[in-house]
Parts: sequence; C-alpha cells; structure tokens
Amino acid sequence: MHTDPFSLFHRISTRCSDALSAKESKGSKDHTSDKSFRYWPGCETRTVLPLCSVSFLTHYTCSWDHAARQMGFSDRRECPNLCKLAFDYIRKSDGCEEDIYAFFAGEPDADTLFIKLVEEFERCILSYFAFHWKHASHMISQVLRAESEPKKKLKHIVMAATREQRFERVTKNLKVARVFTTLLEEMKAIGLVSLDDSQCTDVMVPMAHKDRSPVLLFMGGGMGAGKSTVLKDILKEPLWAGTSGNAVVIEADAFKESDVIYKALSSRGHHDMLQTAELVHQSSTDAASSLLVTALNERRDVIMDGTLSWVPFVVQTITMARNVHRRRYRMGDGYKVDEDGTVTEKYWEQIDEEQEQDGAKKRRPYRIELVGVVCDAYLAVIRGIRRAIMCRRAVRVNSQLKSHKRFADAFMTYCQLVDNARLYSTNALEGPPKLIGWKDKDKTLLVDPDEISCLKMVGRLNDTADSIFELYRRPNPAFEAGSVWKDIILSPSRLNIQKELKYSIQKVERLRE
Repeated sequence: MHTDPFSLFHRISTRCSDALSAKESKGSKDHTSDKSFRYWPGCETRTVLPLCSVSFLTHYTCSWDHAARQMGFSDRRECPNLCKLAFDYIRKSDGCEEDIYAFFAGEPDADTLFIKLVEEFERCILSYFAFHWKHASHMISQVLRAESEPKKKLKHIVMAATREQRFERVTKNLKVARVFTTLLEEMKAIGLVSLDDSQCTDVMVPMAHKDRSPVLLFMGGGMGAGKSTVLKDILKEPLWAGTSGNAVVIEADAFKESDVIYKALSSRGHHDMLQTAELVHQSSTDAASSLLVTALNERRDVIMDGTLSWVPFVVQTITMARNVHRRRYRMGDGYKVDEDGTVTEKYWEQIDEEQEQDGAKKRRPYRIELVGVVCDAYLAVIRGIRRAIMCRRAVRVNSQLKSHKRFADAFMTYCQLVDNARLYSTNALEGPPKLIGWKDKDKTLLVDPDEISCLKMVGRLNDTADSIFELYRRPNPAFEAGSVWKDIILSPSRLNIQKELKYSIQKVERLRE
C-alpha cells in the first residue's frame, strides 16, 4: 500500500517536534536514532530527509554525513575520505572534482565512477537542502564553521550576543566614508571618472545613439532564478554584442558588495552574514535607484537586474522611461506610511521639461524590453543556499519565495507595458535556459504550452513553506513525472547506483587506511 506523502511528512514533522520536546525536558533519550525519520516512499532503504539531531533544530546531520548515509554507510568513520570529498564538493573548493577523480584513479572504470559520484553528490545536495528552510542560516553556518573554526563555539556565542553593538559601532564609524564610496561607485558606473586599467568592470564610456532609440532592459525573476545565466546569452545578441560594454548595469547586489560597512562586517567572518546583508539592503537599493535615474537622464543603454517583485516600483519606472526624453527625473520619497496609516508610493518625480535646441535632432524615446526568468522555487532555494556557502551572500528563504511568487503574478502585467518581452525557464539542471514565452510590440504573448505552467505554478506557491512538501498545494508538482524530486531524487535506478558506489568506495577506503 502506497503511503500518502503529505500524511507521512506530517507524521515525520510531529515526531521531530516530539523528539525535540523530549530532548529538552529529559535530556536523555536521543530520538534521532528512530528509523521513522529516515524513510520516504520510493527510496525506502536510504535516508532522504536530513535528520534533526540536537535541541532547537540548530544542528543537523552534516551534509557530508548525509551523503555517506545515502550510500549506505552508517558511520562516517567507515568512509572518512568520502566525507571529505563531499564536504569539499558542497563548498566547490578548488580542485574538488580533480580530487574525486583521483580517489577512483586505481579503479578500472574510474571515469564512470567519477561521473556517478558527482551526480550522487548533486542528488544529496538537492535532498539535504529541501527541508528545514526556516533554519537555512544554521545549515549554512554549519558548513562554514566546519571549514574555518570547527571548535570555537564560544566565539560564535559571543559574536551573536554582541551583534547589535558591533553593527551600531561600525555603522557610526563608517557613515561618512560610505557616502563618498557609494558616490564614487555611481560615478564609475556612469562613466564620469576613469577606471583603473587593472580592474574589470561592466561599464565603460558611453557611445552616442545616432540611429536608434536607447534601450532599457529589465532582467526580472525571483532570487536564484538564474538571471545571470540568461543575461550572458542575451549579451551575445547583435544589439548588445557591440554595446554591452557601454551599457550601465544596475544591480543592487553590486553596491552591497562594495559598501564599506558591508565589507567591514563581512571581513570578521560568516557569523552575521544574513544580518549584514539586511543591514545594507536599503542603502544599496537607494544607490541602485540613484544610478538608474542618472543613466536614464543621460540616455544611456541600461540593463536593470532585479527581482521586479514590487509592481508599483516597476510600473512607475516604466512610466519614467517612457517620458524621460521629454523631462528629466530624480528620485522621489519612495514608500511612505503617514501617521494615519495612508501609504504613499512615489519613487520618481519630474524636475523640468527638456528644452530642445534649434536644429537639434529630436530625442528618441526609450525602447523598453523585459526578459523574465522563472524556475521551480525549490531549485531556486537550493541555488540560494549553495551560493551562500560558496560566495557568503545569503537571503532569507521566505523573502526568496516571495520574490518568485510576486514576479510570477506580475509578469503578465509587465508584458502589457513593454515593447518586447521574453520568458525563460531554468528548470533544467544541465543545459541552457529555455525560451518559453515571447511578445513583440503590441502582439499578444506567445507561449510554449508545455512549459508555461511553470509560471502559473510559481504564482501559487506558499511563501511561508519550510520544505519542498509545503511549497505547493495539492496536487504537489514535486510528485509528478518530470519533476526533479520525482525523476532524480526518487529515481528507481538510484539505489543500484548507490550500491555500486558503496562497493567501490569501500575498496578504496580500505586501501587508504
């Protein structure tokens, strides 16, 4: 009899809560050894759910231990080299894949084993980070702590306890320096100051637009959707191939990473990674907005990379771009709440009307294009967590889910306001993004009927979900054919691959003892 996945997940969650309560009250019995934590339909002989291990859910079965359990090892001491390979792979440390290949170098089918182990590591990551999203920061910190300071628990406690005072002190000391460095970054981006030849930049001196309208390209999609991957392909197109170096690329994250306060706090370790990003979020957003309005006033080609999740901001920005050839603009007051609770949103305001000089060529209006990127939000969460581990740049999962939901809901509205729109799907784990929707001028949006359902699916996700099983209402697409969870994590062939890997790993581990 096949067990209902949602009922089983509810029972697992309940048992986890009961185990934690018992652990906190008695401090004796370790409920994590209970087999009921481990099983999932379709993969009954391997751990798929990461096990809760200590009180308050702040520690988990390590991701590298999880990989060992997936292949049937009950104790990491049976496969220390495998655990190290898994640990290095999840961090994408230099030479990690070369080390995996060297591990099997003495085996006759080393090439095949290498490919199978890398694919199994990917499956382990996809399953390990599919749960406990409310505690994602703890899972990320667990990996980073193991990398740098495995035994300095007291330091982590002190850093957490003194966070507010440290943030306040650093912000106060660097307040003036931040103003000047942010202004300098804006001037560099717009091309008003020279750049060091030794530094690489996305923005250079502008070119005159003689025979065409300037272009404003919106790159939109939830956090972790894969916008950067799609943008690389867009910049190879004829329009951008010759001008991409002269386009102003506007991305709030770029200002965040150059913020002196962000740098100062990040240099002290990963302990406050999430809080540091949130501390400088507003200032980096303001800097990006300032650069945007300056670039439009100067009639530069502009690429605006963001989630486009807040409809009023995007609509007002499009309105500004439609009129900026007649009037100049500046930043408005933004989002304001009056004492009586009235909300006012004014992101841009007109300065004056442009005066055309006698004999001057009439200024062309902006051509506005939209490139949207959509993917299963589950994959985006995994990408976000992995990026946090590799790049030390994290966001809260619920904020990430909201950005996906809001963009999916708003995409059709945006299509009516722009001159050209395209929608890409990045659901494929390997291979290029897939074009699933396009619109030219006043025509209706043409879609791939087999793929556009992804946009509708993301639009109805649960942005408070704590796991893949809470992400969508029934029927959950995670259990349908074609999904990553169904076809890759719960693949019937996976068990045989794990057995083959375990046999070969045991041989190599014995030789290395």
